[in-house]
Amino acid sequence: MQPEKQPGKQPGKKPCHPYLCAMAAAALAAMAISIWCGMAEAQQSAAASMPRRCSYDIHLQDRAALVLNVSVTCNAGPRVEFDRPGGGGEIAALADYEEGDDGLSLRYRFRLGDLAALANSPDIAQRVGAAVISPLSIWLADPQIPDAEIALRVTADPGLGFALCPPEEDGVRRLRGEDLRFGGYAVFGQFDRRLLSIGDAAIELITFPGRLVLPGPVLERWITDSATAVSQYFGGFPLQRTLLVAVPVAGHSGVIFGRVRGGGGGTILLRLGELVSKAELHEDWMLVHEMVHLGAPFVTGRASWLMEGMATYAEPIIRERAGWHTPAQLWQEFASQMRHGLPALTSESLNAVSSRGIYWGGALFMLLADLDIREHSDGEASLETCFRAILKAGGDTTVRWPRRRVLAACDAATGTGTMARLEDRYVSEAGPLDLDALWKDLGVTLDGGKVVFDETAPRAALRRAITRGAAGD
Repeated sequence: MQPEKQPGKQPGKKPCHPYLCAMAAAALAAMAISIWCGMAEAQQSAAASMPRRCSYDIHLQDRAALVLNVSVTCNAGPRVEFDRPGGGGEIAALADYEEGDDGLSLRYRFRLGDLAALANSPDIAQRVGAAVISPLSIWLADPQIPDAEIALRVTADPGLGFALCPPEEDGVRRLRGEDLRFGGYAVFGQFDRRLLSIGDAAIELITFPGRLVLPGPVLERWITDSATAVSQYFGGFPLQRTLLVAVPVAGHSGVIFGRVRGGGGGTILLRLGELVSKAELHEDWMLVHEMVHLGAPFVTGRASWLMEGMATYAEPIIRERAGWHTPAQLWQEFASQMRHGLPALTSESLNAVSSRGIYWGGALFMLLADLDIREHSDGEASLETCFRAILKAGGDTTVRWPRRRVLAACDAATGTGTMARLEDRYVSEAGPLDLDALWKDLGVTLDGGKVVFDETAPRAALRRAITRGAAGD
């Protein structure tokens, strides 16, 4: 039989003093609050550490107006402050927005055709026939989460098409949040497309019906020839998939302009005169120059000279090896043009270089690097060794690297320390360089605008190795 319980007592326990009981109750309550707060903080921390994912459903409608209907939803986590297309002003006025109460969703309609009429620029929006060209960053709302995982699903009304990078996999195109700010070109509406194979890579070519006098197969052959030549320099085409948009310019001939955008995948915009001829294509340098950009990262900071120098130096070498011009034409171009880049190294410094010196100042730096690498490696490595190492490490146009990471990748690949030495000499401060002596050592003399070679010059063998690609292949 159990003993009868008395008030304030438990069997086998001493009674609790009222004050101590109150203190104990308060302590237990505080502990409970602490545990609850700790759990809440842990849940918030777990939510914050979860990968942020945003899903975009984009539908194109209306052949005349080319309206984009966009629905964006992001997963649970901190509220998303969307950077809306255009940010403000006239572009923002072309969209109608509806934002979710929780700040994790956004719906809007964007009148792309109206923007093209307003801007008439491919870097904002430009109409070509029944299509519009516009970069992703213009019409796509940005959740401003650099490491967010972005999934795009794009559809269109019958009779309308779209082309954009990255490539589609199971109906979804994937990119990173940081890609949106630098997003590549996209095309909406009616246009022609061809898929050109370059080894195990592919170029999706976008053209516009009836806009070029040049037959389509001639244009395609020029593109594949250029891509093949670039592949030989890099040991393969830089990207598995590239979008190339050929924009005709009324009343003009020749190759007029080129640009690469890497956010979300490599895209090339190429402006061609509608009267461009077959001869003008293979005589021009611009497409090869832009394709070289595909094989190097966007270099952050004051490093335009590095990006443009790589492309300006490699392009004529690639075209010479392809047989499109002679060694004499290559060295005539170097000897006549690199003098324009000399002040970038000897009086300005590459960090402070003026716009004119970005291209040839950077190319002169690359020539010095190529020669130094070949000499210090006994001909076992070259600047191509650097280019290929950067690309193998993932440094293509779709990523952003600081300057020193690019230069360090070169030095690690060649083991020569070349880039570190040249960086100390010419990047932050200007340094000495006798360019006339360099040409003499290479056996290059300009006589009446034409090159004369001295095959007995001390570094003539290095000059010949550059044109035939003897090292690093």
